Amino acid sequence: MLERLIAYYCAPALAGIKPANIASCSKKQFANLNFGLEKLNGELNRKDIFIEILCECEKRALLIVYRRNILERHLSRRCNKDFLKQCGYPEEGTAAEYLTVLSAKLRGSGFPHEIGVFLGYPLCDIYGFINHRDKGCLLVGEWKVYHNADEAENISHFFLCHSLGFSVFCQKNSAFVKIHFSTSAL
Repeated sequence: MLERLIAYYCAPALAGIKPANIASCSKKQFANLNFGLEKLNGELNRKDIFIEILCECEKRALLIVYRRNILERHLSRRCNKDFLKQCGYPEEGTAAEYLTVLSAKLRGSGFPHEIGVFLGYPLCDIYGFINHRDKGCLLVGEWKVYHNADEAENISHFFLCHSLGFSVFCQKNSAFVKIHFSTSAL
C-alpha cells in the first residue's frame, strides 16, 4: 500500500521534523502510482503536505514528501541558498523552482548530491561527501558525517525515533489519509 511506504520512509517530513524525505517505489508494485499520488495529494495538500515524483524510469519512481512551508523556510536560509547557487540553482528561487531544478538534475547524468540540502542534512556533511567521499567520514547513518559526529548522531537518532513512532502510528491507522497530519495532532 502506497500510504504505508510513505509513512515508513517519510515519517520525519510528514511529522514536520525534517524539510523533506525521499522514497523509491516500484512501479510494478504500485501500478496506479499517479492515481494514488493524486488521491493522497488531494487529501494532504490542505495540510501543506505534498508528494511529488522527482524522477522515474521504467521500473521505479523516486518520490519526495515535504511540508511546503517547512521546505520553503529551510531552503530560504542564506547558507542553503548560497550553496544551491554554487550547484546551479537560481539565486532567489522558491522551493518549487528548486525542486524543478533538482528533478531535472536527477534525470541527467550524475547524481546531484546537493539533494542533502532538501533532506535537511548539515551543509558541512554535504560538502564533505561531495569533496571527500569516504575520506574523513566520521560516522555513517542516514547520511555520511564529516563534522561533529556527536551532534549528527543525536539528530539521526531523533529522526529515527520519530520516524519509527510516527510510521507505526500511521500504519496502525487504517484510514491513513484521514489523519490529515494536522500539526496540532502531532
